[in-house]
Amino acid sequence: MARSAGSEIVSLVEMPADDQQIVAGSVLYDSTARPARFPGAVALAIGLSLSGKRLGVKVRELSDAGYAAIVYKSNGVSDAALRAAARETGMALFRASDSVPWNQLAEIMDAAVVPHRQSGRTLVDIRPGDLFDLANTVASQAGGAIAIADPEQTILAYSTLPDQPIDETRRSSILRLHVPHSVETDKDYRRVHAATEVLNVATADPLLRRTAIAIRAGDSVLGSLWLLERAEHHNEDADRILREAANVAALHILHKRTTYVSNLTRQIDLVQPLLFEPQRAELAAIRLGISAASIRVAAVGIWPTDAIAAETLQSRLRLFDTIRTACAIRLPSAICGLADNIVYIVLPQTTESSRQFQRAAILKIVQNARRLLSRPVLAALGTAAGIDSLEDSRVNAEIVLSELVRNVTEGRISADSDDIVADDDSLGSRLQLRQLVSSLTTSGQLPGAHALKIAGYDEQHKKRFGETIHAYLNCGGNAIDAATSLGVHVNTVRYRLSRVQPLFGIDLADPETRLLVWLQLWARHN
Repeated sequence: MARSAGSEIVSLVEMPADDQQIVAGSVLYDSTARPARFPGAVALAIGLSLSGKRLGVKVRELSDAGYAAIVYKSNGVSDAALRAAARETGMALFRASDSVPWNQLAEIMDAAVVPHRQSGRTLVDIRPGDLFDLANTVASQAGGAIAIADPEQTILAYSTLPDQPIDETRRSSILRLHVPHSVETDKDYRRVHAATEVLNVATADPLLRRTAIAIRAGDSVLGSLWLLERAEHHNEDADRILREAANVAALHILHKRTTYVSNLTRQIDLVQPLLFEPQRAELAAIRLGISAASIRVAAVGIWPTDAIAAETLQSRLRLFDTIRTACAIRLPSAICGLADNIVYIVLPQTTESSRQFQRAAILKIVQNARRLLSRPVLAALGTAAGIDSLEDSRVNAEIVLSELVRNVTEGRISADSDDIVADDDSLGSRLQLRQLVSSLTTSGQLPGAHALKIAGYDEQHKKRFGETIHAYLNCGGNAIDAATSLGVHVNTVRYRLSRVQPLFGIDLADPETRLLVWLQLWARHN
């Protein structure tokens, strides 16, 4: 059972002298109540205090009720007292990883028990999570070709033994790593997922025989196991082998899923202080293996921005996993993190040549993400910084991403162009102007007296002086172009302009006044 569950999930820290005890299943143990009798059970001791005064009594109660083992989490607390009590009562102890949720531990422990309970012949020597090894082992036992698919018909693994039977469905599935969609195929998968036993599935070739069984953890369908064999060489024991293999496959899928989530959470947790907590950034960099003197941060998001904000955490993790997987191929030294709806890519060693390479690689990454997610994905590159000031690079990347989103929304940049990856230089004066306006607004110098006076008059009298002056200045003082942009007659623009000085005391003939008024109005419009 310890080998089946895997040492990354649980460690067997105490083994009784009688190590051949039969395990019957796992039970959630309430440490505040006396345990019900359950010979051979494994107690999942949620919330068990490792320093409680009645710890020894509780272990004795479990032993007297027939329990064979206890699963517990130490959470950084010494487990010496519990181990001593277990040795005294002849109880096995499994110490679980603190990061694995209890509900997943329950599934994993149950999945580890089932194959042993059904048959003395098991597949527990396969490394936990190695579905390809499992597929090959089952294929050699059953005498055919094996494929393992998830509920969405994605191929998780397949056997690779020589001289295996193959048909067009298997060939296409392996090439695409996805089962080709058809009405008949979808119907077959629904039948398999709904059944609890091995089913026969029709093949186009009468010389071949296909059978399948659902892979389950309790009531949840984790996937399906498919066997393709030559009809004349049908293994009479194949159904039993598939049933046993489906139970083991459930364990491996759960293990793979749990390990993935655990690693994912750990990486996100480490990147968080690197980017958001300068006082902890150096330690986080050491733990992540980052030692470069010059680093830049890229910020990646989906457009439109509200498309992902309203979705589930699982959807946001899909964006993160898509970007992280692509980075592993194109930017292997990069580290990815996730906060809110933005995926951050930490890019070490930012020399001039590496920056050009990184920009090209990130363009490929976001283009690939767009294809996979069926949504535009935008990326912004921050300025280079040291580890102690990496927060500045992150903030700069966020500002660039914000301006990039605005440019795409307003149609200045196409969402399917190469301009979806940007930095300070590529966005030019508009970004610098926005940063200047942001700084002046923060210091209280904007929105400014002229803009406020014009806005107040327009609101009170239902006029459009602010819009007209802004358009006129944007068009370089050309009233005809301003009228065209506003969709009004040029005489309307000229009349409004003639009223500017009498109403507001603004002399638009003065260059410095024009600059100041334009800046104030631009700030209000942006």
